[in-house]
Amino acid sequence: MTHQLSQPVGEALLELVRLVEARPMLRDHARLLDKVLPALFEQAPAEAVPALPAESAAAKLAGGLPLLRGEDTPLDELMFRSRWLTVCRVLEEDEGGDAPRALAAALREGRLRPQELLAEVLAGRPEGIHERAQSLGLDPALTAMVLRFTLFPVLAHWAAALAPSRQGVPWERGYCPTCGSWPLLAEFRGLEQLRYLRCGLCASEWEFPRLLCAFCANRDHRQLGYFHAEGEESSRRAATCDACGGYVKTLTTLAALTAPALLVADLATLHLDLAAAERGYFVG
Repeated sequence: MTHQLSQPVGEALLELVRLVEARPMLRDHARLLDKVLPALFEQAPAEAVPALPAESAAAKLAGGLPLLRGEDTPLDELMFRSRWLTVCRVLEEDEGGDAPRALAAALREGRLRPQELLAEVLAGRPEGIHERAQSLGLDPALTAMVLRFTLFPVLAHWAAALAPSRQGVPWERGYCPTCGSWPLLAEFRGLEQLRYLRCGLCASEWEFPRLLCAFCANRDHRQLGYFHAEGEESSRRAATCDACGGYVKTLTTLAALTAPALLVADLATLHLDLAAAERGYFVG
């Protein structure tokens, strides 16, 4: 059956084509996204938005708590299962090996439970995912990646629905105000070049000062710097902090990236991740 792609997914796939044409070395990575993106977004998430009164939302944000922390967040486990198995199948077809097949089997057999995995994510315990994977003999990094893809449409849906709860409430913290994850990247947006951090788990956006480290809140300009590839100073760079060793990839954009485009932008800036690792910087 042929599914009609939504405009955000179609535009993201076109950008993926352009990216591979410009940088053929990304072809293998792009092939995964090309197959996974339509499957992730072909159906709108069925999960209800967590009930969060405006007063409760404001109180949580004022106290530095992400909106989804501690909330009742039931998953549609049939849709979760479908997305998870699709990502595993694509990984197995493209990369081979037993790891993707083992991940698929762990979910089918109930050794990995979707609701428990989501609870670890929203509690800010990514190490819990790794520990669970290791206890089952699964690849921890691959487990985390498949979980991120599988949850992304649902969390992005919740984040968009909860965005009005954040209006007018300041948030000057580096972690996501919706789910608590560290930023995937940042955007210097529009003519004013305001800096917005973007979450890689739920696609939330929040304005953030340019001269402030997202990880340790350092404001000392002598310890805040950046690096970029040749010819990319005005389009892509990594903002660094020598106080804590953190970094955030940064893009220049006209408007906010859509959720599917965010995943493509992450791939387009892979060279900055590699360069950051070589320099000893890290995320989170």
